[in-house]
Amino acid sequence: MREFGDALRALWDAARYSWEFCLRNSKGPTIARLAIVIVSAFATYCTVQATGWLVNAMQDSPNMFRGRELSLTGLMSSGIGGPVALLIALLLLGVVLGRYNWFYRSIWNERLKFRNWKELYDHRATLDVARFQSKEYDDLVRQIEELPSVWSTRIRFSEEMIALVAALSSFLFFGSSLIWHAPAYAIVIVVTSVPMMVVEFRLTAVSWALFEKLIPVHKVRNMLERPFRVKAAFVQALGFNQMPALRREIDANVEEVVRTYSGYRKDAFKAEMRSSFCGTVGLCLVLVHAVWDTAAHAGGIGTLTVIIAAIRVFQANMEMIVSLVAEQWSTAKGVILIEREYFGLRPVLNTDNPVTPDFRGAPRIEFESVSFAYPATDGKLVLKGMSFAIEPGTKVAIVGKSGAGKTTIQSLLARERDPTGGRVLVDGIDLRHITPRDWSGYVSTLGQDYVVLERQIGREIASSRLGESYDHAAMVEAARFADFESVALGKPEGYETQIGVEFGGCELSGGERQRLALARVRYRNAPIMILDEPDARLDPASAEKVIDGVFALLGVTVVMITHHVSRAERCDTVIVVEKGEAVEIGTHADLMARNGAYASMYKLDKRRLGRGVEAA
Repeated sequence: MREFGDALRALWDAARYSWEFCLRNSKGPTIARLAIVIVSAFATYCTVQATGWLVNAMQDSPNMFRGRELSLTGLMSSGIGGPVALLIALLLLGVVLGRYNWFYRSIWNERLKFRNWKELYDHRATLDVARFQSKEYDDLVRQIEELPSVWSTRIRFSEEMIALVAALSSFLFFGSSLIWHAPAYAIVIVVTSVPMMVVEFRLTAVSWALFEKLIPVHKVRNMLERPFRVKAAFVQALGFNQMPALRREIDANVEEVVRTYSGYRKDAFKAEMRSSFCGTVGLCLVLVHAVWDTAAHAGGIGTLTVIIAAIRVFQANMEMIVSLVAEQWSTAKGVILIEREYFGLRPVLNTDNPVTPDFRGAPRIEFESVSFAYPATDGKLVLKGMSFAIEPGTKVAIVGKSGAGKTTIQSLLARERDPTGGRVLVDGIDLRHITPRDWSGYVSTLGQDYVVLERQIGREIASSRLGESYDHAAMVEAARFADFESVALGKPEGYETQIGVEFGGCELSGGERQRLALARVRYRNAPIMILDEPDARLDPASAEKVIDGVFALLGVTVVMITHHVSRAERCDTVIVVEKGEAVEIGTHADLMARNGAYASMYKLDKRRLGRGVEAA
């Protein structure tokens, strides 16, 4: 049966991953839990045997205490003293094992919970921006997030494996007893349980196929539910009065999922009813025969009790094992998804023959016939043979319409991506030979999508060098550079003010957050600064102060990506991008004299800002 073979292979691989994960992160408690469940299964088996021994002893001597004073000495000297003592000892052992099991399970869960996230986050930190933004990464994350235990699937599977060890141990102990007393019974139970095994594995295979089929549906629902979970999306949805319509779309999505699983559930109900009936018939035949055989041959009632218990536990454990294995097939695939696919993800960028740079200040940057196409776009070029140079310490503006390729240039400058054609050179070194981690020491970027975390204001500004010693003076200077000093000092506790109402602190406006983000970039003190629309959320007065601060920087290369062409007037070099090509390069005066694309954009921007246009 193919499903059974697939399940065993998946379980074997997942069990190996699970065992390594547990031993790597919680070795002692893992071994202790396994030992406890095995000993507990054996103790349960011994308890049944002791009960049978006691019943047989009572049956053999029904009148042993008649007419005699009952005493502990008399009890111990009789034939039932041993079974009673053993039974009491086993019950006490069960209590001790139960408490130890709770103790080690608590430690085990706590350790694995935190270590699981540590490993997941540590691996995520090894990826680059290109991988993080890829469709492959997004599809994989969505698939994992639709698993019943999501990112904790490895812990859940490990717990299920321990339960499986307990069931297997009990199955072996009681199975051995059953085979010893009546091997034919064991054969009947196994044979009549075969349909149940087949059905369980087949249904699990169908369930996993449905799970994979519904992943796109789940992704759509995840998108629709975002306004209910994410603050910015929630505010936007309320502003557009989207909630009722979103609720209808979500309900329709959920209905599709429910309808799909409803058909599966009905088929599963019928199949499991037939297979369970078959197994129960086998159990009944064996029980009837065991009772008849004991009555016909005057067998011991205690022995019959052991046989009945062994039969019931044997079948129950067989069903549990098959059920666990079948259910674990799905969980096992989730484990394999995380272990192989997620931990198998590698950065998109490769750094062959890495060079450790040692630039004295800002290096010269050169785009040499650079072309770029995003993955999964059939090779459609966003940049086409672009060539230009950025001299050290200069201020460069990259201007153009939306979609012209400006943000892609930013990604290449920061080495978030590599060109698909041509080269980016820094002091003559191909940027492909400098690791993104090393290059990040020379480049500080403020993109349009940035995040301000809920730390104290000063600490958040200094977070661009997180892990290094906190330099309060440099932090204040960076805040002053971004025109953020007055904002910070206007708060009750100044730079020690907590950000975020969730932590009992203050909420910053959009413009204040942008200025803090700019201060954070400045605190990094990198020789190259890339700014994408640095004044987009600022009022005119603040914007002018920020831009003045940017142009006052000495020895720092500033690349400013902007729609506001008027900002380019003060730059040393202006690069005009149209449809992925650098159509004009020069100073403001040179490009105005050409009266080409830049001059047209500049005049429109001046008109938009309500200022007069000087004659070109």
